[in-house]
Amino acid sequence: MVTVKVEKKDWQIADISFAEKRELHMMNSLCFSGGEIDQKKYYEMLEAVREMAGFGDGTANEKDLADLSMVEIDSVLQGWLIEYLGIGVRKKK
Repeated sequence: MVTVKVEKKDWQIADISFAEKRELHMMNSLCFSGGEIDQKKYYEMLEAVREMAGFGDGTANEKDLADLSMVEIDSVLQGWLIEYLGIGVRKKK
């Protein structure tokens, strides 16, 4: 499990594999191809993040998201994506 602070809450999300991180990286890149954001691909990517994090449909964790607004959920999922992709984080050598 990985702890990520988003929206003033510490979220416990699943630690994903290298292959899953590569898949998310590809999905993220495809959202921005052609100079415009492909909204459909973007939301598909956020749903993939939700599933990978262990908050998919029918999970006990899903209830934690259900109490939030849709905008807050998007913000949380974006925070998890940033964590998974290591965006803006420098790894120590």
